Amino acid sequence: MRIHAALDSLIELEWRVARLYTRFYGRFSELPAVAGIWWEMALDEHEHVGVLTMVKELADPKGRVVDIRHRLRPLQAAIRACERAAAGEVTLSQALAMAVRLERSELDRLGRETVRAIGGDLPPIPRSAFAPHEAHLERLMRTVRKFGGEEVVRSAWELTPEGRIPSRPSPMGSGSARAGRTAAAARGGKARARSRAGRG
Repeated sequence: MRIHAALDSLIELEWRVARLYTRFYGRFSELPAVAGIWWEMALDEHEHVGVLTMVKELADPKGRVVDIRHRLRPLQAAIRACERAAAGEVTLSQALAMAVRLERSELDRLGRETVRAIGGDLPPIPRSAFAPHEAHLERLMRTVRKFGGEEVVRSAWELTPEGRIPSRPSPMGSGSARAGRTAAAARGGKARARSRAGRG
């Protein structure tokens, strides 16, 4: 896949997400407790558009990268679904659910990977480019917990800068928990036995 084609696709998706967040800022601007997060997230997406545009300017127009079209398709579908929903009446909880869905997607990761893949043919790109914005993700999580409702909170509980993929409980952790419960039960059984012996 040509570098410029890959970058153009990513630029378009980042811009559409920025536009969606800007729309939510306008819709909820009278709520100071939540307006700021939409503004920050829109700026973040516009920053990604700028980074990708600069990389495109520096990259060889004839250069190629691994084909990412199969990874772009689910992102395009998710963004299109959010855009359709946002065209109607949207509650704050629904808007936050869309943000969680988009922030848990691999859009930013795909952008970082593509820039790194091109990297050898470019001047050094600052490490801050596409760096995960933990501060705004943490603020989004706080906003979700306060205004999103139980279902949105459940889907966002593992929202992180890198993965956006819920982790599974560690088998070791669950085993340790079971062992702890077993030990506690054993201690309780011994205590009851001593108590009966004392009474006898």
